[in-house]
Amino acid sequence: MLQESKAEANPWAAKRLTLSILLSGLLFRLLAWPLPPVLSDDLYRYRWEGLAQHHDLNPYLVRPNEAAHLHDEAYSLIPGPEFKSGYGPLLIFIEKWNYQLASAISPDPHQQAFWFKLPAALCDIATLAALAALLAARGAPAAALAWYAWSPMIIVEFWGSGHNDSVPVFLVTLALLAAARQRWNWAIIALSLATSAKPWPLMLLPIFIAAGRRWWQWMICFPIFALTSLPYWTPRWPEIIENARFMSGFLGGWRNNDSLFGLLMWAAGDIYLAKYAAFAIVGAAVLWVTLLRWPIERACLASIVVMLVVSANVHPWYLTWLFPMLALVPWPPLLLWAALMPLGYQVLIGWRLLGEWNGSTPSRWWIYAPVFSYTVICFLVRFKRRGVS
Repeated sequence: MLQESKAEANPWAAKRLTLSILLSGLLFRLLAWPLPPVLSDDLYRYRWEGLAQHHDLNPYLVRPNEAAHLHDEAYSLIPGPEFKSGYGPLLIFIEKWNYQLASAISPDPHQQAFWFKLPAALCDIATLAALAALLAARGAPAAALAWYAWSPMIIVEFWGSGHNDSVPVFLVTLALLAAARQRWNWAIIALSLATSAKPWPLMLLPIFIAAGRRWWQWMICFPIFALTSLPYWTPRWPEIIENARFMSGFLGGWRNNDSLFGLLMWAAGDIYLAKYAAFAIVGAAVLWVTLLRWPIERACLASIVVMLVVSANVHPWYLTWLFPMLALVPWPPLLLWAALMPLGYQVLIGWRLLGEWNGSTPSRWWIYAPVFSYTVICFLVRFKRRGVS
């Protein structure tokens, strides 16, 4: 605390503190870079989609198990070979060029898959820089950067497993930085690119538009969506509908490490009705924080948390979406959630030994029961303090 107060009083001390956090965070990341992706096989999925494009195949139209001529020694490690791609066109485009680089480095499929960690690592470094600038723009303590820079989850998921969520996380952070500097057009452009990577940042668009108070800015999204989607466009509408339905599956299509989605499914009596209820709850949460004009980082954080709480599928790395905003709004229950979330990897035991994926078992409450309990306690303490004051 003393170091933090000195840094706030002395701009040079703040810069030195920021630099030390960045350098130590980079060191932690370099130590994790050589690790094999033992917690996830997603890199093999990224590689296959890059390989498919190298052979003029559209990953939105062709499943891995349908392209027998591309089966090699890495094929058995591709997750969901019976599914088409569920990523946004920006990520698909990155995979295309990543494969060109990886295949130039090594002909070995496993080495090629390893190099698909590179976009996640580069975007993570860019997020560090953008977040440092965002904290400075908001007048936040320089020490707050450590919430992201030193997070074991960020380091493991982006530098160990190479999850492509690093791309939208960077773009959302860039959008927040542009908003903090009142550059609203650039904020919407960055948010649109984030949505072109993965769909979830789209729900933040009303928050940004309301904060910028320029209602015409939603039109900026369309040319960006068109440009990123054009290389993969198909006039086959059944394919488009099928892919859109699959991409929405994480919110309500298959259950994995969920919390309140089970309650929604019990109340609705049907998994698809529960999915629609989850969408309605997320929409209501976004509308609520938008109408109340919450500070933009707090509004985005609350919206993402509501989405994850009601989602049917919550992989551990989904919590990386929260960290840029946690640096500005360090809500303790969310930090506890991030600390406990690695317990979700217990599903890998049955998967590795028996080939069975049992992602929705009572053991997940070792994560959620403490988090929900701590949340209730924090709210009670806050209400009590307000009553006393």
